[in-house]
Amino acid sequence: MKFLRKKRSKPTIRLTSLIDIVFLLLVFFLLTSSFVDQQGVTILVPEVENKSEDVLPEISISIDEKGNIYFNSVLVNEAILLKLIKRNLKDMPNKNVAIRADRRVQYDSVVQVIDIAKAAGAKDFLLITQQ
Repeated sequence: MKFLRKKRSKPTIRLTSLIDIVFLLLVFFLLTSSFVDQQGVTILVPEVENKSEDVLPEISISIDEKGNIYFNSVLVNEAILLKLIKRNLKDMPNKNVAIRADRRVQYDSVVQVIDIAKAAGAKDFLLITQQ
């Protein structure tokens, strides 16, 4: 006896509706997300194992742990510091300033001294460290 076999159709997945849903999800996430561009600063830390023979500038500014500012070992305030740096930078061709700050001094004090030196016309700064 011969039985009739029914032809089975192969199952198919309708991709059109699936693609529509994926596209809508993509649009939703693109519209609701925010892209923040975070800028970073690359810092190269110098090694201080070797002793360098750099020539120190004639202008030397020191800041002690209390925030007192010294210009070539003389205690000064910010207004006098500006005048002294301007006067001494006139004769210097390279316009470099050496800054020596105590490690316990607040960062704000060092930035303030750098701003004063920039206003006076200094071009480069040398931050003095110990080996």
